[in-house]
Amino acid sequence: MMRIRFKKICWITLFCFVSAMGYAEEQEAEVLETVTVTAQKREENVQEVPVAISVFDGVELEDRMVETLDDIAKYTPGLTIINYGAAVKYAPSIRGLYSDYTSETSTAGLFIDGVPVTNGLGFDATLMDIERIEVLKGPQGTLYGKNTEVGAVNVITRKPTNETRARITGELGEDNKRILAANISGAIIKDKLYFGVSGKHYEKDGFIENTTTGEPVDDREHNYGKIYLRMTPTDKLEASLISSYIKYDNGGSTSGSPKAENRTVSNDLDTFNKSSVWSNSLTISYAFNDSLTFTSITAYRYFNEYLANDFDYTSDPSQKFHVFADSKYETLSQELRANYEVDRLNLVSGIYLESSETQSDKDRDTARGFKDNYGESSTDTIGIFSHLTYNITDNLSALAGLRYDKVELEASTKHSSENELSPKVGLTYDLLENLMTYVTVSKGYRSGGFNYLDGYSETYDPEILYSYEIGAKGILANGKLSWDVALYYMDITDMQVNVFVDAQNINKVNAAEATSMGVEASLTYQITRGLNLFAGFSYNNTEFDEYNDGVTDYSGNKTTFSPNYNYTLGMKYRAEQGYYASADLSGYGDMYLDLDNEYKRPAYELVNAKIGYETEKYDIYLYAKNLFDRNYDREDQYYKYYSQPREIGVSVTYRL
Repeated sequence: MMRIRFKKICWITLFCFVSAMGYAEEQEAEVLETVTVTAQKREENVQEVPVAISVFDGVELEDRMVETLDDIAKYTPGLTIINYGAAVKYAPSIRGLYSDYTSETSTAGLFIDGVPVTNGLGFDATLMDIERIEVLKGPQGTLYGKNTEVGAVNVITRKPTNETRARITGELGEDNKRILAANISGAIIKDKLYFGVSGKHYEKDGFIENTTTGEPVDDREHNYGKIYLRMTPTDKLEASLISSYIKYDNGGSTSGSPKAENRTVSNDLDTFNKSSVWSNSLTISYAFNDSLTFTSITAYRYFNEYLANDFDYTSDPSQKFHVFADSKYETLSQELRANYEVDRLNLVSGIYLESSETQSDKDRDTARGFKDNYGESSTDTIGIFSHLTYNITDNLSALAGLRYDKVELEASTKHSSENELSPKVGLTYDLLENLMTYVTVSKGYRSGGFNYLDGYSETYDPEILYSYEIGAKGILANGKLSWDVALYYMDITDMQVNVFVDAQNINKVNAAEATSMGVEASLTYQITRGLNLFAGFSYNNTEFDEYNDGVTDYSGNKTTFSPNYNYTLGMKYRAEQGYYASADLSGYGDMYLDLDNEYKRPAYELVNAKIGYETEKYDIYLYAKNLFDRNYDREDQYYKYYSQPREIGVSVTYRL
């Protein structure tokens, strides 16, 4: 195993060396561009933000062949996306904490153009015409509220401007992969009204054979569209309306039985996933003067989970376990925010309102009979927040934030109310002109919910986390190298854990405490004009301090779905003559899959590569994902989740 990994590391290192030698012209390297983010709900240089954050702009997303947030995780220290096999079942794991497939809430929040996604149903979001993605690590409760316990992901669409941009992209790959995507944007009325339209069709044959029919069971297909309207009627007023829709027409899950041969199932049910998501956001901002800006963000999201899966993976009637879902999730939110900046003070204050309704219809047809699981629930949230930064001296700044959230939950005759404060305090100090250090203490939480089975408490409480973090960020080599490092320690109490009533029914209880600690680091180095190196690494250790379910004492065991490390190393070369080449190596450490720490996914690594030729009008690339066809299946006592095989393909882009 070590020999195989060593060969792959040597392979990418050789590529980096050859690329550098092939471009050894005597010329001054470009400096890195300043990266502006809105992580703290105001525009800032990323090097000045006291948060561990990974940022990807539109060019990087294309260079690294990022199609969904699952692809982002390979390049983000401390982030893992857990795939549960179905196309809409993804869950983020950040710094050792994750949300399992039974959770109605998430440990990390996703915000797509201001639309909040605070459960796992959305982390497969299609990424198209994106300006920037920000992955914030550590509690973000002060500014983002509930269910951002260990982080938040911001996805920001590129704004249309006076410049007319139009492009069309076609892609062909293994397993009959076919993509056709196009977007156009520009001005309707110069300097006043702008538009953007984008669309994408995706198809790919499955790689898992159903031995009952001889056909693949996991074909993938979806259609996606997005409309962006932007107005700037005056210098002070700006309004943006973004609406997107995606419709899936997929086959079944990419999971199987541990007893089955590799990448096979024996289903006797025609499985499918025909879910859809409709998202909308309206953002209005008005600058009263250079110091005060008011922002309103209205968001609406409708998700229809419509699918059928065969989870017994056999044609044996005595083992039948078929699951059907036709559930609907609606969320309407409103944020009103004021940004005030004067002299040494930066202040962000606002109010957040959210109303969510769920109609959960998840039926089970098993060998023991048919069970209709239908339930309706609603959640109303109000949050009041304020966050300030005060520059005490030219080098020393203090930050403080506080948020109050009140959450009301209703389900049938059940009612639950939560009141949580999310404080944050910290200091930043510029040791040198291009070296910033910081220390923060913050609280995050994950909201509670309901149990629907007899014999347990009707409700479970919020999960609480306190984080202690120190970090540093800097620029070296005359602006050509940027780096950052963060060390953290987190205490988790009232941890939400599962109690298995039987093989098919789960309740949640607040029965555990845990500790998480680790380090994250990354760097980007512009070696020469066109030649760029990037690297990232994280180490995490998360384990239960207390957890006894009445049968087993798990104290001292590692938490599940938390790799002990992940890393990335890569280089890309873009020549003025149009030639392009890139390669990257990413890997994850061991990850336990069960509380007993008996089952685990071993460490693995993946290599991606891409070469091409770029001109003003068109680009053509040959690419490979998982170049060495590495198998990294995840297998526990009950299920095997198949990893994606190698994909080699070609893409062509034409700009009008």
